Amino acid sequence: MLKIIDVRLVPVNHATIRCMKPKASIYTWLVVALALFSFGMSAVLSRTVFERLPHLEDELTYLFQARMIARGDLTIPSPDPRNAFWQPFVIDRSGQRFGKYPVGFPAQLALGEWAGAAWVVNASYAALTVALVFALGSAIFDRRVGTIAAALTAFSPMALLLNSTLMSHSSALCFTLLFVYACWRLEHGQRTTLWGIAAGVGLGMVIANRPFAAVAIALPLVVWSGVRLLNVLRTDRRRLWRTLQPLLALSVVALLFAATIPLYSLIAVGDPTVNLYTLVWQYDRAGFGDCCGRNGHTLATGFAHVRFDLSLLAADLFGWQIGTFSPQVIQHLRAASDYYPNIGVSWLLLLPALVVAFRRRVIGVARWLLLGFGWAWLAVSGTPQTFATTQAAWLWVGVSLVWLLLPLLWWGWRRDTRHVWTWLLIALPITLIVLHLTYWVGSQRYSTRYFYEGVGALAILGALPLAWLVQRGGRAMSGCVLMLLLIALVNYSLPRINTLFRYNNVSQCWIDTAVAQRTQDRPLLVIVTGTNLTWRSIGSFMAVTSPYRDSDIVAVYNRVANPDSDGDRARIIAQFPERQVIDLRGEGSEAMFVDEAAARQHAGNCRPPQG
Repeated sequence: MLKIIDVRLVPVNHATIRCMKPKASIYTWLVVALALFSFGMSAVLSRTVFERLPHLEDELTYLFQARMIARGDLTIPSPDPRNAFWQPFVIDRSGQRFGKYPVGFPAQLALGEWAGAAWVVNASYAALTVALVFALGSAIFDRRVGTIAAALTAFSPMALLLNSTLMSHSSALCFTLLFVYACWRLEHGQRTTLWGIAAGVGLGMVIANRPFAAVAIALPLVVWSGVRLLNVLRTDRRRLWRTLQPLLALSVVALLFAATIPLYSLIAVGDPTVNLYTLVWQYDRAGFGDCCGRNGHTLATGFAHVRFDLSLLAADLFGWQIGTFSPQVIQHLRAASDYYPNIGVSWLLLLPALVVAFRRRVIGVARWLLLGFGWAWLAVSGTPQTFATTQAAWLWVGVSLVWLLLPLLWWGWRRDTRHVWTWLLIALPITLIVLHLTYWVGSQRYSTRYFYEGVGALAILGALPLAWLVQRGGRAMSGCVLMLLLIALVNYSLPRINTLFRYNNVSQCWIDTAVAQRTQDRPLLVIVTGTNLTWRSIGSFMAVTSPYRDSDIVAVYNRVANPDSDGDRARIIAQFPERQVIDLRGEGSEAMFVDEAAARQHAGNCRPPQG
């Protein structure tokens, strides 16, 4: 049977054509600009503040492993003497040397190292993260929310700081967002198996990079996937395989990435079950009791660290605080790990976000969250014995996670997709916080990086009230949002990140001073001789020393018991007869050039700024 289609020609002028163009184009250009801003700021700050050098032990190890992987090795023979070439978090065992970290991020960093620009890796992830935040925010809500969320992410002090380093967190956040966005697409779009594979790649890359954080990231989505399968069984079993297929693809791909962790342990030590972290510090593991932490770990200790870290997160998230960068605050950011002296107020955006997202149901949501906070308050303010035992502490964590994820069952049963995904955005950072209560130490030096994988979700939630205001205030309100971001950038982000300039005594100036002593066209051997030497005494040179000891500069320790002793200096020099020797004397974390002219140059130019 033929169907007759009525086609009517309607005159269209140029104005009509302009109106027919998709309104999304302005958002696309804004997000491209924000992504380029993130890449550019990473490039600038990594050069000006961090001088493209690792300032933490973690970065040194990542770079060490990346350089090995770039040359096709996971382990290399241990040097002799080992103590002369010691590095933090680098393990020597059975004649082999290797890093303690999973190879996921070092393998990514190796691409940048192979290209001669390791900093490009995190700068690229910075740009991709902005794009993924936009995609996820637009998918769950709309493009206005996605764009503002992308702007909050691009201007976040946490993002600006970590994207400028060689830490693994920028990669983890980027692939977390890929995982969450792909999960949304496999639930709502076509080609669900392909999106299942993409979600598996996202989760798998996080597992191979930061496995503990990956558990927290995966848990809410695993629970929601289970709820979806229950709904299919309840309503239409014919759709079971169609629903299950992308989830199986996700699981298989993620497990393949996860297999790299025991495989690396097998290659390194011959036992796939060994936790390489414990080969450096036997207590470096998650959990409660005497097994974990320098002096054991309890729920009370976990809460202490989390409260300290959240006080800084409240400022570092969007760069809003009450107070200035006084010498006391700068000293805290460089050395302390307790309560942040200023009052952070970035969390103020998250309260109206609940109202915008849940509207008439906000009272019920608020009550649910308040009951959860009440459960936390019971652990914080109760008697020390309330959750003192290992079993009681794990019970508290388990009840907290169940309470947090129960709403997924309620809204999933009602098929309220928008509220489900809003709750998933809420659950992701809270799950990170709850699970990190089981870890024995907090993190503030490079911001509260243990919670960083939740920044994208928090930015989308924070964008909701701002998008509501922009919708009603038009261009004037858009200008106010932009002004707010720029003020936070100038008044908070840049001075806050600049406090880490030459942190841990690491500076390009050390390297330049040593190179200035070169009298012939020969590679350099930098020897620091002293007592109780730490990696900080030689950190700048360690950053440019190849694991294979064939770089232009090779740095070694010469630890002695007596400051006037030469120790193993002659033995070390004999291993490098072709190199010019640059001597330093040191004690603890401090060192000074033996050459008087170099010492004067260093003393005048290379010290970190005070206060």
